[in-house]
Amino acid sequence: MNFKDLAEKLIEAKKESDRKILLEDLPESNFLKLAQALRDTYYESWTNEPRRVQKAAQALDSLVKIKPAEEIKALSFWVAGVALLTEGKFDSALNTLDKSAEIFQTINKEYEAARTQVAKLYPLALLGRYHEAVVCGKNALKIFEKYGDELTSGKIEMNLGNTASRCELHAQAEKFYLAAHERFLKNDETTWLTMAKNGLAITYAALNQFKKAENFYSQALRLAKAAKMSVTEAEIEASMGNLALFRGDYNRALKFLELSRRKYETLQMPHQTAVAALEIADVYLELNLTAEAVAIYERVAGELRKLKMQGEEARARANFGRVAAVLNRTATARRELKKAALLYVLENNKVGAATVKLNEAMLELNLQNYRKALNLTEEAESFLNQSENIRHLLSARWLRAEALRNLGENEKARQLLFRVYAESIKQEQPNTAQTAQISLGKLAASEEDYAQAKKHFRGAIRLIERARAPLAAEEFRMAFLADKLTPFELIAKIHLAENKFKAAFLMIEKARSRSLAESLGNSSETANDGENKVSAELLEKLEIAREQLNWFYSRLRRADDAEIENLQTEAKKREKAVADLLRQIASTDESKFGERHFLDFARLQDQLGERRALLEFVNFDGNLSVFVVTDKKIRFVADLAKESEILRLLENLHFQFGSLRYGARVLESFLPELKKRALFYLRKLYEKLIKPIEIFIEKRDLTIVPVGALYYVPFHALYDDTNYQIEMREIVYAPSATVWQFLASKPQRKLRNALLIGYADERIPLVAREIENLKKIFTKSKSLTGERATFAAFTENARRFDVLHLACHGQFRPENPLFSSLHLADGFVTVRDVCAQKLRAEIVTLSACETGLNKIFAGDEILGLARGFLSAGAKSLVLSLWAVNDEATADLMQNFYAELQTGKTASEALKIAQCKFIERGVHPYFWSPFALIGR
Repeated sequence: MNFKDLAEKLIEAKKESDRKILLEDLPESNFLKLAQALRDTYYESWTNEPRRVQKAAQALDSLVKIKPAEEIKALSFWVAGVALLTEGKFDSALNTLDKSAEIFQTINKEYEAARTQVAKLYPLALLGRYHEAVVCGKNALKIFEKYGDELTSGKIEMNLGNTASRCELHAQAEKFYLAAHERFLKNDETTWLTMAKNGLAITYAALNQFKKAENFYSQALRLAKAAKMSVTEAEIEASMGNLALFRGDYNRALKFLELSRRKYETLQMPHQTAVAALEIADVYLELNLTAEAVAIYERVAGELRKLKMQGEEARARANFGRVAAVLNRTATARRELKKAALLYVLENNKVGAATVKLNEAMLELNLQNYRKALNLTEEAESFLNQSENIRHLLSARWLRAEALRNLGENEKARQLLFRVYAESIKQEQPNTAQTAQISLGKLAASEEDYAQAKKHFRGAIRLIERARAPLAAEEFRMAFLADKLTPFELIAKIHLAENKFKAAFLMIEKARSRSLAESLGNSSETANDGENKVSAELLEKLEIAREQLNWFYSRLRRADDAEIENLQTEAKKREKAVADLLRQIASTDESKFGERHFLDFARLQDQLGERRALLEFVNFDGNLSVFVVTDKKIRFVADLAKESEILRLLENLHFQFGSLRYGARVLESFLPELKKRALFYLRKLYEKLIKPIEIFIEKRDLTIVPVGALYYVPFHALYDDTNYQIEMREIVYAPSATVWQFLASKPQRKLRNALLIGYADERIPLVAREIENLKKIFTKSKSLTGERATFAAFTENARRFDVLHLACHGQFRPENPLFSSLHLADGFVTVRDVCAQKLRAEIVTLSACETGLNKIFAGDEILGLARGFLSAGAKSLVLSLWAVNDEATADLMQNFYAELQTGKTASEALKIAQCKFIERGVHPYFWSPFALIGR
């Protein structure tokens, strides 16, 4: 009889009754052999098909019910214990394996009893019961050596290596792994040899011996793939991701960790899936995706607690505390770091406890408690000096140096920082090297050694650029740079102190709206099969999530007050799902970001010509200043105003405008007084922002590059007591000089056709009339109104038209700006949806409320509808800065397009259209919401 075939049939059986039928004709004398065959199936399956182990356990349970012989019961408990391991039920697994061993001991089978203990070592280590794991392993090892079982002795040594590794005893782990590796090699045991190679790779990565680690990883991964060991393959990919993270190679780290996470999810292994999520959060933290990292840490810390994975929970809480400190959530940071410290004490993991002290020191450093930070760092360093982890030690030394620098002990700090930098380069730790360079630059600047300061800051920038360069996804590139702008700004300040205005301007531009500038016209090279091969399932999930989100969006438009809150909650859940899936897809995207050339200053001056000046505002320490660039010269005007002053004036201006939001007719008799009040604040803004530089800009047209709060200033409406700025000059806006140069350099095409889309609601009832009037202006146009104005129709048609006009309601989402949207017949069109389009449009007009509002991310990255359309390929954008009046908008748009059809540029046409309102004495609320971004 072929017991292996029968075991296979029992595993494939779906129900208990099916298994009973298979066992009906089997002589009871053969039950033990069948039980052993089922046990052997577990050995073959647990590294690639954990579900088969669970089915083997069910089959053995059926066998025991028919023939409850002691040895069969022991075998059943053994396989059941391993099945529980694959489900992450560690305590139950340990109890079940002990029952198996106990029965084997009772029937005098000490060798079999010892074999059950091999499976206990892994969960004991994960549960932080290291001493038990070591005692259990060494006792079993004696039995196997007594019976001459080389193979199982190697398995024990493997698990002892894992235990030592979790305790950060990497030299000890190396000895165990090497011994096991030798045994598996000698016995030609591929499965365990693969795991031994992975263990050695992990150890060498922890010891910063990266070349050795890479060598063993590549060997292990090749063997795992050849043997179809899915679980081990996922483990190796996770380890390779961590190695890449250690070396500051974030793109590879994301790729391998995401591949690993997907495999664990598919294999339904909750404990490993939770660890994979934790490791991805660690990369997000390094990339400065702080909100995303926090969301994962909060979720996964609870999951790891339930799974009783003490060491992993400690790590999750330590890093949660670290990111909470970055977000100025001080109470949360202290709470999580305290929990992490207690968990590491329970683990008896001194290195882990020391890393928590480093996080506490960083928190105190940020709170300017420098002496406390120094004391905590010195405590941590005393442990780390005895450890084998050079990465943590370098971080501790940098923190100590930074505390000393802030305490005024410059010479001590300098010597330590030079040592940290040199060792970081040697040990391939670019992040620590970069922070050391910034600290050295600040130290030199404080001593007025500006040449040395610039040298250090430039060194830091080179390291930042090198780490950022491989990141293909725009979101990752943008986030990574967000907390690394200091050296750019500090070099610019030094240049300004030296009156080197051009050098300062170019340095500011290097970091301003950088990711948006890179995305314009980006020719990224897509790998042949990279994304398609690994992301098909995720792309399907994304499509489903988007469909669900659009359903909730469409329901929100028709919902009554009682439904709205619940629908908004459900929509936000789907928004998060869409964002998470996009990030997961981007993590394994094999595309390479196309090369981009940045600002050419000489060409910028040529493009400006005699008639235009560029104003680039900057915010240094809360004070607003401006670069004034013309075709002949660059100037710098410092300290125009405090940003807080501008914010107060804007708040008052928007209050005045807000009074007209719901219609002018009821307030008609008050309009002169309301206009007078609005002009008061427009004049105050003019006096702060334009008057001090009028001598330099003269009558030139302006390209304005705002900063921070200035994105909400209608510069074209600023008033000098006689004229609005738009009466004297054309005004366009741009997120950076680099972005404007790119848009201005594109050849201007004749406007041959227009796509006119309009969807009215109670707030903008005149949309259909607006579209009908515009159809008369364009000889070649296509209009989509009412129920025909769908996103599907937009995507199908948009790329074929020179002019896109969208008259619909717009919603800016300050809490989630990439889900700011335009409301069409079949739902909301978000920034993310727009970014995915490829447009050829010369002009896109968003004739809707608040379409020009953006959240200003670090580095003056704009996050809103403007970003979406610029990224999609629009050359110029007309958008609104506040709620628009429906009737005035229809009138302004008709005039604007009529002028365009006569051959005027977009900026000329908008100027003329707005001036027609001014000639009639109309309140600025009605004509000034619209601003032009682009050329």
